[in-house]
Amino acid sequence: MAYSGTAGQTVVTVQNLIDNGARRAGKLAEELTVEQVQSAKQSLFFVLSNLINQGIQYFAIKKQVYGLQPNQYEYLLPVGGNDVLNALYRWMTQPIGSYSSSAGGTAQNVADDNVATYCQQTNPNGNIVVNYGTNNSQYIGSIGLMPYVAGGGTATWNYQYQSSTDGTNWITLYTATNQTVTDGQWIWQDIDPGANVSYYRILATGGTTLAIREWYLGVNSTEITMSRLNRDDYTNLPNKNFTANQPFQYWLNRTIPQSTITLWPTPQNAFYQMTVWYSAQIQDVGALSGQLAIPDRWLLAVQSMLAHQMSLELPGIQLQRIQYLEAQAEKYFIMAEQEERDKSPIYFAPNIGVYTR
Repeated sequence: MAYSGTAGQTVVTVQNLIDNGARRAGKLAEELTVEQVQSAKQSLFFVLSNLINQGIQYFAIKKQVYGLQPNQYEYLLPVGGNDVLNALYRWMTQPIGSYSSSAGGTAQNVADDNVATYCQQTNPNGNIVVNYGTNNSQYIGSIGLMPYVAGGGTATWNYQYQSSTDGTNWITLYTATNQTVTDGQWIWQDIDPGANVSYYRILATGGTTLAIREWYLGVNSTEITMSRLNRDDYTNLPNKNFTANQPFQYWLNRTIPQSTITLWPTPQNAFYQMTVWYSAQIQDVGALSGQLAIPDRWLLAVQSMLAHQMSLELPGIQLQRIQYLEAQAEKYFIMAEQEERDKSPIYFAPNIGVYTR
């Protein structure tokens, strides 16, 4: 007997799920009209959207690093973000190096800790290099970019972060394609895995002309957990505009179209960050020929829930079959949800104070 020799290579498309859902509901896939296929596709979206209400889906946890802006206390959770799981206040150290530009401008301006100055290159597809010197390799864990856009608007850039041991041969650490940049707004990217080298550079591609206020290559990251406020606690703060270097509390306003993270105190330093781990909605249902952004362990549960939803809308489905499909959907959902866990040891720290009369 020959085995396949592969795992996780079976492709299950959106069309496969809809066809199987129809057969489970007692219909042939060929019987479905265009309208019914579109309705099934929408039902599949409803099923995936509702999973966020059942618990944390570990495959849909994401991280966002925010560059804090002086006197700005509100920051948007990314589109599709559902809830903040961890928020950490972070600061880093920028090692001293020698900066050079391949296409004009004052290269030293990108690391002068002054967001009012900038390096404006004169030609597209240039680069800015930092050299930390012989025997002074640096392991850069995160890179922040604050662009300059004339007129204070936005632009679309293409660029790469690269590292080198000799300043000649370069390895790409991160590629940004069609990245929307806003004048004076940080874009942070954690580098994982990083490199312990003496040279780093930002390389413009695709006709991009670099204009950079600050290019921060950070080492020795320190993160401190921020405390979450409820709405009453935040609204009852006597001075919501109080400023400090360290915003150690936040309130998550779960509004639409994007939730808002409101910090307190208001940050006043342009070189600190906030790391946010958050639960996100599962990606939208795409083309019928596409796949869902879910792990294989969830396929049977999603298939069963879709079949039940389709049975509610397709004509002529007997009540007994609808009830059976509902039971199957619940059974396989419970199996998948019980497996969706961290499996790490649990640490309990009861806060029991001494009681005296």
